[in-house]
Amino acid sequence: MTAKVFSTGNSQAVRLPKAFRVNVREMWIARNEHTGEITLSPKPDPDALQAFLTELRSLPASDEFVPPRNDAPQPDPLADWSSAPAKKRGR
Repeated sequence: MTAKVFSTGNSQAVRLPKAFRVNVREMWIARNEHTGEITLSPKPDPDALQAFLTELRSLPASDEFVPPRNDAPQPDPLADWSSAPAKKRGR
């Protein structure tokens, strides 16, 4: 498909065909500097994201989702490393 490009004021706009309609108020936009390709991605609605995070926090903790961690300090792997400088070979 193709889309029409037009100017409105000091901005440029793209008229999306009906098949590409989105149900968001804002879009992320990025340009590939090498190819010039422009990518549009729906920007999540902050209220929807907050509702998702609230729902996620209300769920019971699960070891399947976040396994327990061992935050104990690990032994130094170089503790027994010799700190003496290497001898130079004679010429």
